Amino acid sequence: MSTLIGLRDVTVEYPGNRALDQVTLDINPGEVLAIVGANGSGKTTLLSVLTGQRRPTSGSVVGPDGDIVFDRPAAALAAGVALVPQEPLMAPTLPAWENLIVGQTHLWRPAPNRATRASARDRVREVLPHVDPDIPAGELRKADRAVLGLARGMLTDPHVLALDEPTAVLGDRGVELVEQITRGVTARGGAVVIVSHRLRDIVRLADRVAVLVDGKLKLDAAVADVSIEEIIDSLAAGRGVAVSAHERPTDAPVLGEDVLSVTTDRSHSGLEVSDLSVRSGEIVGLVGMAGSGRTRLCKLVAGVLGDPQGVRFRGGRPPRSARAARRAGIAYIPEDRLNEGLFPPLSVAMNIEVGDLVRRSLASVTRFSPSKSATQRAIDRFGIKTPSQSVEVTALSGGNAQRVVIARELMNEPRLLVADEPTQGVDRAGRAAIHDLMRDFVLRGGGVLVVSSEFEELQEIASRLYVMVDGRVVADVPADTPYARLVALASGLDDGASAEQDIPHLTENDPTRNGQL
Repeated sequence: MSTLIGLRDVTVEYPGNRALDQVTLDINPGEVLAIVGANGSGKTTLLSVLTGQRRPTSGSVVGPDGDIVFDRPAAALAAGVALVPQEPLMAPTLPAWENLIVGQTHLWRPAPNRATRASARDRVREVLPHVDPDIPAGELRKADRAVLGLARGMLTDPHVLALDEPTAVLGDRGVELVEQITRGVTARGGAVVIVSHRLRDIVRLADRVAVLVDGKLKLDAAVADVSIEEIIDSLAAGRGVAVSAHERPTDAPVLGEDVLSVTTDRSHSGLEVSDLSVRSGEIVGLVGMAGSGRTRLCKLVAGVLGDPQGVRFRGGRPPRSARAARRAGIAYIPEDRLNEGLFPPLSVAMNIEVGDLVRRSLASVTRFSPSKSATQRAIDRFGIKTPSQSVEVTALSGGNAQRVVIARELMNEPRLLVADEPTQGVDRAGRAAIHDLMRDFVLRGGGVLVVSSEFEELQEIASRLYVMVDGRVVADVPADTPYARLVALASGLDDGASAEQDIPHLTENDPTRNGQL
């Protein structure tokens, strides 16, 4: 069988991180290949190499006639290799029909003629019958944008179609749509590569499955020859932590009353949470794959999403804005440190003290002037390594920049810390220091709700874990829950009903094996 496209000993390195490590993989005509792995395993990087978004550090991309070099994504698209990213890029002010064909027009080509416009509108009506083709794309729901992205990916009849988490926001309807698309591509001899964390969908849609762990290819097998248990075992091999009671910090925090409780439904927040709580003196972890809703939940609690209906803070109604939440005692560390957590043009001192400015009354006319002594105490207390208070915060390492964010949020003793990926991009020593800061915070009576893409990290620092799948909290489990079961829960294979239940096993007669659902 002639390979349509493949990788040969491909390695991709980022500063301080090897995203792919000598991966060799073939994609063959007429097949659907699923790429499976935990958050940060290299799945999206692999797709970016296949589709010309990124050049490998070493190794090569190959085709039927030898090595292929895509110097830009457009070259890959011209060769019949198309990517539909998890968050399709849209021009928000352009109508839906024009976003559908935006990749087919260029500055040196004439504007779409009447027939092209009519055809694009008809296609939008076909895939989104409830949507006016002339509505600006920025007004579309997230799920509708995802469907439009899939339609755009199919517009050129690609030989190789790469889909990054295509069903993450579409649910069961999305599985049916992706199944139709894959049949269309494979029927004409093409291939589809799907990245997904929903293992049940993988078993339904794919012919082969490849498992990535820390950038290495750990499993490459036909779906018919492998069980879900074997896939999960490959994902979990050597992963997870088991922290016994005597290995935990000796200064155990005193658990108090709830500082946070959440009960909300999709009609109000887009999330389905029946009962989530965080007590004072407690670190609670939020486990979930990309697109599970974990960041949305953090923003809801922190007041970033507007009216947080269903959220209770210290027994009462929560503040209705991020500013009011901060003043009430809710600290928030966002996932996107650079764009949402820091003020790059400002100094270290200003980045720390701007928290005081936010907490002040809008009616205050006092000139904002950081206190050098207070700032220095914060720098010393939180272990920020900086040449001086006046240097720009962008001059610091990632770990020290993150400590600036933490210092700003914790220096005025809030009651609740909501931390979304607080150690992302931080080295081992910096990570340990951030863990110590969170433990110290709960020892002083605070409560922490923390998200991490690395389940082992949550097992290490948290006492309890909530698991999210597709915007729904599906389980509340102890931190020492076996890693394989956390993967099963986060993949939607385990409904969390019993801590003792086995991971579902799909037999050859199971309808999800052959798409009969």
